[in-house]
Amino acid sequence: MIEVYLALGILVVILLIVLALSIYVVQQWEKGAVLRFGQIKEVVDPGLHFKVPAIDTVRKVDLRTQTIDLMGQSAITRDNISVGIDAVVFMKIEDAEKIITQIINYRDALSKYAQTAIRNIIGQYNLDDLLESREEIAIKLKEEIDRLAKDWGIDIARAGLQDISLPQDMKRAFAVQAEAERESRAILIKADAELSASTKLAEAAKNMFDPNAMQLRILATVDDISKDQSNTIVLALPLETLRSAGIQGVASISAIRPKFEQAP
Repeated sequence: MIEVYLALGILVVILLIVLALSIYVVQQWEKGAVLRFGQIKEVVDPGLHFKVPAIDTVRKVDLRTQTIDLMGQSAITRDNISVGIDAVVFMKIEDAEKIITQIINYRDALSKYAQTAIRNIIGQYNLDDLLESREEIAIKLKEEIDRLAKDWGIDIARAGLQDISLPQDMKRAFAVQAEAERESRAILIKADAELSASTKLAEAAKNMFDPNAMQLRILATVDDISKDQSNTIVLALPLETLRSAGIQGVASISAIRPKFEQAP
């Protein structure tokens, strides 16, 4: 009887081991390819699945978006200036069967191809055009890589240029140019302000030909100066202005002034 229980126990253990080896789980962000005798038998969706132990092999493929960093890539522009390029490529696997059967290391292959593609694209631009066409270059890079990646079951979502590094002498040249442009804009702004001010002053001068306007301006100036009580103000005004203001004694002052002018 003991031998029977022992045999049943061994059988149960074997069944449990076989069952454990037969069950596998594909995560929500994955797809699984079942290979039997070296050929892909089926591609399964996320969930709980069974396979034949020791015969079937399961390869899981991650379908989430992945990135390939292209840091510090050197390239030469059409006007023979060496620049450093930092770029990034976003990709997503669409066909699990192709990614298993068509390519060994898809990340390394895409990285190498992207490096070649970005050098070829940069070589089509002058430096000035390169700095102004980042988005255009990123679109070209995406399209170039996407043509190759489609054969491997990969979709290139987008590509972007993170940074363009210039040589130190070029950085200094751009800094001098930017400073000169700022100074030029400042001179133009100042000239426009002076032109506007001179126009207003010319209009004001025309108005000041009116004696009443001139008197009002003089009185306003006197009022502004008189606010400071610590100053002694000596103000010479034309007699016509004094007469218009109604100040007494103007006639006697006019009579005395010639005598002082005749004194030796």
